[in-house]
Amino acid sequence: MASIKISFARRIAEIARYFILFIGAVAAISVLSFDMTALSVIIASILILFLVSVRDMVLNFASELYLVVRKPFKNDDLIKVGDIEGTVKSIRAMDTEIITYDGDLVIVPNSYFLKYPVINKSQSIVRNIELKLIFPRKELEEIEHAINEVLTEIKPELFGEPELLSVSEKGGKVEAFITLPIVNVRKLRWLTVKITKGFFIRGLEVDIE
Repeated sequence: MASIKISFARRIAEIARYFILFIGAVAAISVLSFDMTALSVIIASILILFLVSVRDMVLNFASELYLVVRKPFKNDDLIKVGDIEGTVKSIRAMDTEIITYDGDLVIVPNSYFLKYPVINKSQSIVRNIELKLIFPRKELEEIEHAINEVLTEIKPELFGEPELLSVSEKGGKVEAFITLPIVNVRKLRWLTVKITKGFFIRGLEVDIE
């Protein structure tokens, strides 16, 4: 974050320098007393060139200002922005490094954070919801393996690590208990449907309580 603050100060100085040069150019043209039509064309041309030259600079400045003032996340936070989700590795002046669930390193330009809302899962209020899964009698190892696979599939939709608490045979059936860390309880119904489909694809019927 220190590197962002240093770069932030440099951006202010650079934009101020460009602005002073622009004002000086307009003032110099005015002193020369050109014809009004020619003067207007020259000023408009200078203005367009000025805006084009500082466009990227202003965008970068705005993104740095946002990160410095708002501080939407810090290193090691789990965030989601647009289609990118993962753990923040480092925050730099021009970009931010994020490690995805698949272990990929994604370098995100800081201007990207001005286009999409940032969801900081590390700072959300998480509830651990416990679910009971009931299967027809099957091999415990087969069911445990299937549960771990399904939990891995739904992990990107959760606010932390899902956990398999226990698997055991009871009354001619197999019972398993899992916990899902979620923020929006209304999403639980959608998650149970997704879990049921995950087991169905693997040839397993399940009742969820």
